[in-house]
Amino acid sequence: MLDLRRMMLLSDLADLGSVTAVAERRSITSSAVSQQLRVLEEEAGAVLFRREGRTLGLTRSGQVLAEHVRRVLVAVDEAMSAVAETRDRVSGRVAIATFNMGLPMLAAPTMRRLSIAEPDLRVEVQQETSTAALRLLRQGEVDIALTCRYDFVGEESLGGLSAEPLLDEPLVLLAPKSSHLKIRKHGLSALANGPWVTGPQNSGLGVAVMRAGASAGFTPQVKHRLIGAQNICDLAATEIASAIVPRLSIPAALEGLIVPELQVGGRTISAIVRDGRQRDPNIALILKTLHAVADGALPAEQLDVAS
Repeated sequence: MLDLRRMMLLSDLADLGSVTAVAERRSITSSAVSQQLRVLEEEAGAVLFRREGRTLGLTRSGQVLAEHVRRVLVAVDEAMSAVAETRDRVSGRVAIATFNMGLPMLAAPTMRRLSIAEPDLRVEVQQETSTAALRLLRQGEVDIALTCRYDFVGEESLGGLSAEPLLDEPLVLLAPKSSHLKIRKHGLSALANGPWVTGPQNSGLGVAVMRAGASAGFTPQVKHRLIGAQNICDLAATEIASAIVPRLSIPAALEGLIVPELQVGGRTISAIVRDGRQRDPNIALILKTLHAVADGALPAEQLDVAS
């Protein structure tokens, strides 16, 4: 009998192409992945893998088994959804993992609505990076992952997962009011000699600032690096540094610092579930509510910018 967890590792290897990537996805060591794959090969009674330099590829037998594993994993989730559909009411527990701003933007409003409309449904939320949220989803630790992907970052493989885009959120420039007129005349290059605040190096916002500066012909002088768009907004509020942040992270009191009509990128916010789980009444209701919350999230004047 083939072990389901080992088959999940095979599916990951088919998607990602390396043991190291599988280990990162599953938060286990590479040696543990290799050991489990060797056991799976023994269980299958066929040669499933071949070495290709420093990577581990799939033989024809491995490819055939990986394709069937995908069907098995979807069938398991479909079975769970089918059983859930037999319930006469929405009830039980649904776990959500969300990136930082997804909590106040989407998860919390969704929980408020459902606590009134469906008191028997327990929604549990934990804050994670988008990458960690997807890992927990694949591991079955959560049922829904709320993620954000910046438009300048390549799409991650979603093998075995289904994404429902909720919102296209623009990034906007926050700058000291004294510099707005110069920016309108000369564009972003007007800030070439000024200080910036952004996220950690290689974070989405950190990359956004460097890309925006490069497109305007300069290297931004990053003086402050903070974790979280809300913290970046708080420092930008002092008007000692400029920042590029997601539109929905900006409190009403700081909207006067926004430089309008300046394109600096954007990001897509999605709800992601495992294939086959969409029919589960609990998950279907939460996805529907997330869509409703997202539809009212952006200010009307930003809808054209985001689309």
